[in-house]
Amino acid sequence: MKEKLENVYIYLHMLAAAVQSRMEYRGSFFIYTLTMVGFYGAQVSVIGFMLNRFRTIGGWDAGEIAFLYGLLVLAQGIVGALFAGLHDFSSFVREGTFDRVMLRPLSPLMQIITMRFEAHGVANMILGIAALVVAEQFVEINWNFLSISVMAVTVLGGAMILGAIRIMVGATAFFTVSTEGLQHLIVFSSREFLLYPIEIYSKPVKFFLTFLFPIAFINFYPAHYFLEKTSETIIHPYFIFMTFPVGLFMMILAVAYWKFGVNQYASTGT
Repeated sequence: MKEKLENVYIYLHMLAAAVQSRMEYRGSFFIYTLTMVGFYGAQVSVIGFMLNRFRTIGGWDAGEIAFLYGLLVLAQGIVGALFAGLHDFSSFVREGTFDRVMLRPLSPLMQIITMRFEAHGVANMILGIAALVVAEQFVEINWNFLSISVMAVTVLGGAMILGAIRIMVGATAFFTVSTEGLQHLIVFSSREFLLYPIEIYSKPVKFFLTFLFPIAFINFYPAHYFLEKTSETIIHPYFIFMTFPVGLFMMILAVAYWKFGVNQYASTGT
């Protein structure tokens, strides 16, 4: 038990060092953060133009779409800031850098996660909070201790789903030469599905986003709880509470896949 606590202390220090290294050039850090806020703000503007023209998207109005976006971007912010080390993990494997990680008496996965911090995660979290504030102006949400607690658990569960996806994509580097294309396809491009309610997609796509690649649990299903919204596309009413269980299951699956990959890892010899 004492050893585990000491390891946690080391991981926190590694993460603090990663944050400190990013903050060494504070002007660059804040400019990059503002740039990313502007980038995602432009993305929001596109959605806004669509809503201005069509009023609703899949039966969801502007405030409800803003709430969907807020849940998604908050979870993305946490993962973007804390799981950034997995983004170019394939280069660690190709160049043999992972050998050094394996030699340390610490979890290889936790080392990779805590060795890097990215500013765009902070930008996402800022934008996510802003989106929820905007949504509050259009829809009435009953905020109380229970709903705030559910919100915290929902965002955590959504972050676990996205984090698990990053771990699994990263672990694929143990079996392939490069995962950059997979990163962009699965980690970055897939989130475009969640900018809108999944009601606008065909049944096969909705099935895929619910059961095979369950990112719909990040924002679409839990949003029904906060917005007190009913929908025929919800397969079961309990799905609105399944974000954290799905995230936990995904994380367990991802860690198991990571350990399998580590066991298959063969050093480059460099």
